[in-house]
Amino acid sequence: MGDKKMRVYVFIGLLLAITCGLRPIGIDNDSENYEQTFLHYDDEIYEIAVEYSYLLLARFLNNFTDNAQSILIVYAFMGVGLKLYGIKLLSPTLFLPLVIYFGNYYLLHEMTQIRSGVACGMFLISIKYLTEGNTKRVLLLWLCAVLFHYSTIVLFPLLLLSNKTLSKRWKIVLLSIIPISYGMYFANINIITSIPLPYIEDKIELYQNLKDKGILGDEINVFNLVFVVKNIIFVYLLVMYDTVYKYNKNLPIMLKMMGISIALYVILSPLPVFAFRLSEIFGIVDIILFTNIYYTIKPNLLARSIVIAIGCILFAINIFYNDLLDISQL
Repeated sequence: MGDKKMRVYVFIGLLLAITCGLRPIGIDNDSENYEQTFLHYDDEIYEIAVEYSYLLLARFLNNFTDNAQSILIVYAFMGVGLKLYGIKLLSPTLFLPLVIYFGNYYLLHEMTQIRSGVACGMFLISIKYLTEGNTKRVLLLWLCAVLFHYSTIVLFPLLLLSNKTLSKRWKIVLLSIIPISYGMYFANINIITSIPLPYIEDKIELYQNLKDKGILGDEINVFNLVFVVKNIIFVYLLVMYDTVYKYNKNLPIMLKMMGISIALYVILSPLPVFAFRLSEIFGIVDIILFTNIYYTIKPNLLARSIVIAIGCILFAINIFYNDLLDISQL
């Protein structure tokens, strides 16, 4: 990567961070809640419900200003910076993953779920060290991630996975994730109440109660267009595994993470908030894997065009269908 391209990459990153950091409060679904938490960081309710890292940063910034925009700016630079550094570590090409990131996780994380955005950025970086067997650095990154969003505690079982090249048996196992997950969905098999983690159990009970009271929706659409495309890309990458592996040596463990993301989305669908959040954590690898389609298509111009088209479609769906941003405020 030449110096000129790297400068452009960094400039785009700064532009993305400044844009989401200075967005009007209320343009997204969560910033007004973040503003209230920032102004009332010492409230007992927030001390229980919000991660300590956010409250600590809010306390520090309140010494200088009562403008909640300040904490959005800090989280924007952390979220974007960590993601772009993770892309640089994991992909030989920078700009195509950037398109996928902008179309999906930039809007979802840096513009909305800012705490999860920072945590997932740390997770993305950790994949490099996980494949290298650098457990100490992985654990440090994951512990920091938990301080930014408690749900990332689900990452620790990934230490049991390896990055050895996928055998035929492993490919069959991964391919079977989709039919098994949908089979459990149609059979109405609910395993979420048996997760043996205290914090996770508490969250599940809370979401279940909210659902029973009608506060949360009854279900999510496990056949929505974005998810169907993700399933297709997952199968396609498994079929084209040998070709893609030449360019992405982290492919084995990334495909396992993508498979986990798919399974969680379907299996946990009775509790939509839980399904979305956990699936998105493991699905952060989509930024890299969606881009890997590029290595399987000729000519290169067509390959780039397809990846860019996927990014643009994701962006349009997130803006006009998922309503991640209130564009009327622009």
